Amino acid sequence: MNDITAVAGQLARLRESLQRKQFELDETVLCSQAERSRSIQFIAKLMQACRGHDRELDSKLAKLKQKLDGQPSLTHLDQDLAAIEKLLQQHSTALEESISLTAGAIELGSRQLKSLKGFPEETRKSLKAFLAAPNGYGLSDHQRRVTQLLEFYQQAIKIQLLPANLPSLDTAGQGLASASKETGEAAACLDGKVYSRIADELQRLITELDFAGAVGESLAEIRRQLLMGMDPTLLAESCLQVIQLIIEGTREERKSSRAFLTALNESLSSVHFNFTESLDEGRALQQASQTSRVALDNEVQAIDDTLTRHHSSEALKEAISEHMATIGLLLRERESMTARELHLITRLSTMEAKLRLMKEETAEYKKRLTIQKHKLFLDSLTQVHNRAALDERLELEYKRWLRYRTPLCLAIIDIDHFKNINDNYGHMAGDKALKVVAKALQKSLRDTDFIARFGGEEFVVLLPNVNPDKFETPLENLRKAIKSIPFRFRDARVEITISIGATLFKEGDQPSDAFERADKALYGSKNGGRDRVNTDLG
Repeated sequence: MNDITAVAGQLARLRESLQRKQFELDETVLCSQAERSRSIQFIAKLMQACRGHDRELDSKLAKLKQKLDGQPSLTHLDQDLAAIEKLLQQHSTALEESISLTAGAIELGSRQLKSLKGFPEETRKSLKAFLAAPNGYGLSDHQRRVTQLLEFYQQAIKIQLLPANLPSLDTAGQGLASASKETGEAAACLDGKVYSRIADELQRLITELDFAGAVGESLAEIRRQLLMGMDPTLLAESCLQVIQLIIEGTREERKSSRAFLTALNESLSSVHFNFTESLDEGRALQQASQTSRVALDNEVQAIDDTLTRHHSSEALKEAISEHMATIGLLLRERESMTARELHLITRLSTMEAKLRLMKEETAEYKKRLTIQKHKLFLDSLTQVHNRAALDERLELEYKRWLRYRTPLCLAIIDIDHFKNINDNYGHMAGDKALKVVAKALQKSLRDTDFIARFGGEEFVVLLPNVNPDKFETPLENLRKAIKSIPFRFRDARVEITISIGATLFKEGDQPSDAFERADKALYGSKNGGRDRVNTDLG
């Protein structure tokens, strides 16, 4: 009995302990939910405070809030929080630089205003208070002081206090604008890079298009203008023109295809109708021929019967005459059927000729489609494969590498100082150089190797089943082959060299990983003096 009582006491204490733990757990859950709710509220306020400063930051904050609404594990948010923290740090650094530059501009403007004489008493007191006031802490304080400083400059201009030898408001404005000058220069540099990239991509797109007639000529003219250096203000208009021309060219090709298919359908319908009529006519002729043959056989049998029954010459003659008349009628019907057969043969010959013509037209159309598909994977300038073909071939070689693990080399080739060729000899020389280099590279590769123009003056080479210990050898041969080209333009010898960055696919690689290593190796080749092969095996 005492044992039972002791066990009951232990169970009671255990129940109380579990109830306390459950209560603590409930409180923890409530606190966690409250903290999560406060986190979401904080992020919402942070989004509101940061809105408009940076599109990427706005996007990442919105995605983070969306994830928090789904109540994920906090460990799953580490990557998002790290990215947001990095962006905020960048903004903080930029803000500190902006505040520093703005403070310097305010100080410069203040010194200029301090040297002026002739302000009204009230304005002079306000200016004195302004100059004695501390600079402030945040960007808003500095912006307020800049506004006040500009107001003093405006008053100075109104009363013509600025002498000719003193820096004008424009000069001071340059100081005030110095806070954003570096940002402006960076933006201009970025605009230049964006313009150059858009122009290059537009050229590449045009070279991959295969439109004939006026559309093709217009696209060629736009490409020529891009090569000569188009005014950046006209680039957007050129993009719209290219889009319109692509739409127009596509419509023309669609219209041509529709016309061909319509004509083919009409021809097939005509052939089908004629074939049906000819089939009916053939069946009718077969039936009539069989009937005529039976009738003729009957008449011959009747003549035999007549010869057996009639003994007088007069009666026999009269009966034979009737049979001959019937046979004559049957022969005339046979002649009519022969004429119908000749007409049917003519119709069948016509249908055969029409079917042959349709077969030839269809084969020609199929050939055109095949050529067009082939051209879609060719760079029209260099006649080597383009980036679309590279994507397709790289996927194939990558899958083959995953299956068989045979060594696969990826190399990026860049023509050294290509811009100098364009600048010194013109874009025609640049185009000629690209053609010559592409042809020489293609000639120096194996049949199993693959080369594509990646864009601009860059090429990508895939070397499957290469010796992993000596894969630099064929790349060195490529470099030497290009360097030995006796390239001339307008009686001037132009030396062409290439820089190569290469890598081998390794365990765990995606194609993008190999590209990054090859690009890094190419960067090292350029920094190392160009005209060399550099490898990065990771």
